[in-house]
Amino acid sequence: MQQEGNEHTHVESPDTRIRHERRRFLHLFAVTLGAACVEPFLSGCRDERDVLQLSQSKEPNAARHGRVHFEGCRLLADGLLVGEIAPLGLSGFECNDELRDLGDGVFEWQRTVTLRAEAGAQPARVTLDFAAAHASTFSLIPAISYNGNQWGGGREPKGFSHDGEPWSFAFHRGAVPGGTYSEGPKWAVALWAKEATPARGGSCSLVPTANCTTHRLIWPEEERPLTYSGRDEYDRPYAENMTLRHGESFTATAYLLVAPVRQPKTAWRRWIDACWTRTQQNRPARYSPEELRGHGVHFARERLWAEEAEFRGFSIGLLQSGHEWHQRTRHKYEIGWAGQNASLACALLDDFLRTGEKASLDKGLAALDTWVRHGRFPCGLVYAVIDPVLDGSQPGQLDACNMGNAAEFFLEAYELAQRCGVSKPEYRELALGICDFMLKHQQPDGRFGRAWTSTGECLSPDGTIGCFIVPALIAAFRATNRREYLESAARGYRAYHGGLTEHGFATAGALDTDCIDKESAWPLIDAGLALYDITGDSLYLNATEAAAYYTATWQYCHSVPVQPNSMFADMEYDSFGGTAVSTQHHHVDPYGVRFVPGYLRLARLTGNRMWEKRARALWYNGMLGVSDGTLKLRGVELPRGGQCEGYFQTRWGSQGNCSLWLVAWPTAFRLEVLRRMGDWTRLSDPGSGLGS
Repeated sequence: MQQEGNEHTHVESPDTRIRHERRRFLHLFAVTLGAACVEPFLSGCRDERDVLQLSQSKEPNAARHGRVHFEGCRLLADGLLVGEIAPLGLSGFECNDELRDLGDGVFEWQRTVTLRAEAGAQPARVTLDFAAAHASTFSLIPAISYNGNQWGGGREPKGFSHDGEPWSFAFHRGAVPGGTYSEGPKWAVALWAKEATPARGGSCSLVPTANCTTHRLIWPEEERPLTYSGRDEYDRPYAENMTLRHGESFTATAYLLVAPVRQPKTAWRRWIDACWTRTQQNRPARYSPEELRGHGVHFARERLWAEEAEFRGFSIGLLQSGHEWHQRTRHKYEIGWAGQNASLACALLDDFLRTGEKASLDKGLAALDTWVRHGRFPCGLVYAVIDPVLDGSQPGQLDACNMGNAAEFFLEAYELAQRCGVSKPEYRELALGICDFMLKHQQPDGRFGRAWTSTGECLSPDGTIGCFIVPALIAAFRATNRREYLESAARGYRAYHGGLTEHGFATAGALDTDCIDKESAWPLIDAGLALYDITGDSLYLNATEAAAYYTATWQYCHSVPVQPNSMFADMEYDSFGGTAVSTQHHHVDPYGVRFVPGYLRLARLTGNRMWEKRARALWYNGMLGVSDGTLKLRGVELPRGGQCEGYFQTRWGSQGNCSLWLVAWPTAFRLEVLRRMGDWTRLSDPGSGLGS
């Protein structure tokens, strides 16, 4: 992440090779964002104008946004059928549908079902089906399914049915309650529930066929044909019962959105905006930024600190044992990702500069020195997990997330140490060693790879996770002014953003899974803004906002009802604003705090205040469950600064409870945000609120 400001720091004009790469990037954006978006940023060169003309010729026929209206149960646009409401088909019940045009392609749909049969009582399964008149070219169920989840080797729900029966997912499983989206050649359709749990809960299905795509809301709540209950694990199907008596009614309310498809895989952004606009909430901050900083420093310095043989640094986290907490005894010491040794060390150096606390300086330097002295390989890479140095085991894979984190934060540590009055040129040397390795091994298409061996052999070229190298290269350019770092970063960014644009999702950032996820998109936001700052090229700003929109599909825009006598009740947890993990991990975590600075900068640079509201919601949610030393879950007190990693808002583990795993990374991310944001009022101003 980059500090705010410095938008006008420029470097010299690109050389010919970089200009050719930019032309490929322009073509990508012209195809995906629209020629009109690219036009203002062309340099005037003839070859780039040719790229624009070529891209225009390859666009599908963009639908004119004519009048969209219902005629009976049929939805028409410019006189053409977009889709239609399917009859309920529930024997013995009377069904009444009311539609209200809310404007901008959004309709409110209310269906009331009344039992008219003479029977005293009858079970009811009420559905709202809208059959879109297209075969879907891109489909989305936010935080659950991205075009059917065909990427990756995980066993999460694939496709839209299992053994011939459509998947149905409870509202609390998705970031949008009951939200489903499908895209045709001219029009896109989305359907979602007005409330997270009207009356008896609810679920959704998306049923694509060769000629149409049915969007379905279901009451009462069910999950069929199986319940995805843990990573790659399934449980029996689940269904609640709803019985209506003679004359009794049930009313369900939903929203339906229709949007023209001007460019592939982008119309859903209007839907995500519409969802947020109708559900945004005001929330007070649980802690002030200064309180959070104090809790975080205490947790890192007093509870995560570990000393073992040659190692001085931070444990990956704490596990519960009875009423006590102890540091984990395997996979213990990690430089980035979950363990965040380098980031936490920077946080303690920063604490010394703020408070003069000598223990923070000593421990911050000692953690960094551990990797300098014991954690490097001849190829330039470093241990991701340094445990093998202590126990003699074989080094594990060296992934892009850990390598990028190490390089970026060791460069920051070099600067912080200087400000602390300590010269540590070896920190800079370690970071540039990683960056130089990436320069030498960057693939022809611009990607870096997903992971390497300790001798530098690439284990996998795939996954957006490779983009974690890009912020490090940008930091190296800023530290050295060596142009090859910037050129490599720009090539890498274009390659990885191109993958997001082409496929509609990002992949492989969650290292313990192999799937579509949200955290691998963070570098596309952070690095995109940094490249915009350095080059002044607004294409990077557009690219950043596109990546931010993708991460927004993972952000909960509704509050899952809290079950009594649960951990959620103990901590007054609210899912609103939180981010789901991945298609393979269906629970919420506080990772979204890392998006906060990027969202806030987007709000300022684009003038779109929605990003500021989303940022505050992320920040609010990300501090829930942080203990001030008095928080108790199931009678067990959490140490000051500790926070559980996973929040089970759906049928995952024990619904309404937490993982009881006090991992290091949430603390590191909060401290990172506070360290790099000069203005904390945008996080803590009580007068502005989350939804103002």
